[in-house]
This record gives sequence, C-alpha cells and structure tokens, in this order.
Amino acid sequence: MADKGELQHRISTALDRIGWGFGDCRQLLIQRGWWPTTVQPLVSADASRWALAGDWLRPRSDSRKAAGLLIPESECLWGTLQFADMPHRALGLAVQEAMWRVSPLPPDQIVVAWRAVPEAKGGWFVEWGVCRRSVQDAALEGQTLSAAAPVFLARQGRALPVRSTAWTALQKRRRWMDGLGLAGVLIVVAAIAIPALMPLILKRQAVVLAVRHVGAVEPQAAPLRAQLDELRAQTVMAQDLRAGASTALPLASVVEQLSEVLPDDTWLDRIEINGGDIRITGYTANAVDLIARLGRQAMFADVRATSANVRDNALNKERFAFEMRWRGEEAKP
Repeated sequence: MADKGELQHRISTALDRIGWGFGDCRQLLIQRGWWPTTVQPLVSADASRWALAGDWLRPRSDSRKAAGLLIPESECLWGTLQFADMPHRALGLAVQEAMWRVSPLPPDQIVVAWRAVPEAKGGWFVEWGVCRRSVQDAALEGQTLSAAAPVFLARQGRALPVRSTAWTALQKRRRWMDGLGLAGVLIVVAAIAIPALMPLILKRQAVVLAVRHVGAVEPQAAPLRAQLDELRAQTVMAQDLRAGASTALPLASVVEQLSEVLPDDTWLDRIEINGGDIRITGYTANAVDLIARLGRQAMFADVRATSANVRDNALNKERFAFEMRWRGEEAKP
C-alpha cells in the first residue's frame, strides 16, 4: 500500500508539473500573439485603460467599457512563500492559511492574488500580493463596476487575478479557449504530417492489398503447386539422365574394340565398366604381350595389371586382370 501511495503521489506531482509547464508555455505564446485568447478590457482607479491577454498587460486606447478592475502595484504589498511538495489544487488553502501569518491586516480586510512556480528540488515557490479591500471597493465604486467584477493586481507587466467567483468564470472561459487552441495546433500538425506520411500510408495499403491477394490466390494455387513440384522432380530426373547419357561409355564400341585387339587364344570371363574406367579379366597365352598390345591402342589409356598373372597349368594359359581408361572420341585424329 505504501508503494502504491508513493506511485500515486509521483504521478500527481508529474501531472502538476506538466500542467504548470503547459500554462507557462501558453503565456509565452499569448505574449507573442501565437495563442488564441480573450482580451479583457480593464480599468484602474486613476481611469487608466488596460488590455489583459492571458496574464500580460498592455495599455489600450479604445473606448470599450471595462470588464474588470486593475489595482496598480503601488497599492499592493508583495511577498513570497515556500511550500513543501503538495498537489497544486491544495495550494489555495495553504496560501489562505499562510496569509493569517504573513499579512499585516486581518484576512477579511484584504484581497489576495498569487501565482505558484514548482521548484526543481520539489515543492512550490509562491509569489503573493495583497491589497486593502477598502481600496478595491472604492475603485470599483469609482469606476462604476459591479462588486462581482474580476479584480487583478498589477505586478511587473503582468496581472495576477484575485481568486473570486468572477475569476472562476474566467477560468472556465479560458479552458474553452485553450481547447480551441489545442484543436488548432492538432489541425496544423495533421496538415503538415499527412502529406509527409502519405507515401508510407500508400505503401502500407499496397502491402495490405498484396497480402490479401496472396491469401485469396494461395488456396487456388495449391493444386498447381503439387503439379509444379512433380514437374520439377521430373525435370531434375531428365537432366540427370541426360548428363549420365552424355558421360556413359558406348558399350558396343568397347566390346568391338576389345574384339579387334585381343588375339584368338585369349578370352574374357568378366568386363566391368564404371564411368570411363574399364576392368577386364580372363585367360591368355602371354599376359605381358597382351598388356603391351592393349597399351598401344589409341582408344585405351593407362593400361595396367591389377594383380599378378597366374598360370593355369590345366589350360596352359595365364589368368590376367587389367584396368584401363577409355579415351573414346579423344583418340580420334
């Protein structure tokens, strides 16, 4: 529970800082004329005419009827207070209680205006101003303003409102203007961002359409995919057969060439062909003469005996085993 309370306190503090930052930024924009606001016509006790935009004062020369009273800085007493970290909404009561201690007059004889600034290390710095209520009432009567008219205390080119019922109504109107300002900012940002983001939006839409198209076509392509896989397998097999046919030895040519080379007293009992290699075994009268004879043939290369020649006394012949390589078309001139 303690951790939850601490978290809520931090969130509240952060929101208060954000709200104050927005308000301060708004005042700077109002000062430069970049934020919509209602200009309040004010009048002071000496009949000076002022225009109030946000918190900023400037003299005016028009003849509009004043809607509020401005009490000059010379008629006010100013001071500062420091408060511990607390919600912004609790500052009103804290300042009201502090006025009992710091005000030279009883609180019922003064009007109070103040503004708060958050401190970097936490807490609030409050600048306050007070004015005699009798001075306010006399100025309202002298300028024929109603007792419910908003009252402001002048302070270094700015006006701090006296927290009254009229100030609450002004705050509501200011919130409406702030809402319009935010809406205008959002519209401007959208107008700038949409053209910049349009290519990305179109690309995303194209990707979405492509995915939908693939999803719709894929079930239809399933039978064709099986046929394509079978055709691909047959193609690979045909290529393998073609490659094997191009490298296979012409068996008839090998047998014909051996028939021409081998003497009449020689016969074969085994012929093995592996690629371009040939292995023969059989009987002959003279194995040495036979290997020399095969070696002189253009169609055979690398003729060699793979084992010792063994004489068979019953046949009066030598058993041989030779290996050689078929030259084929290479041997033709």
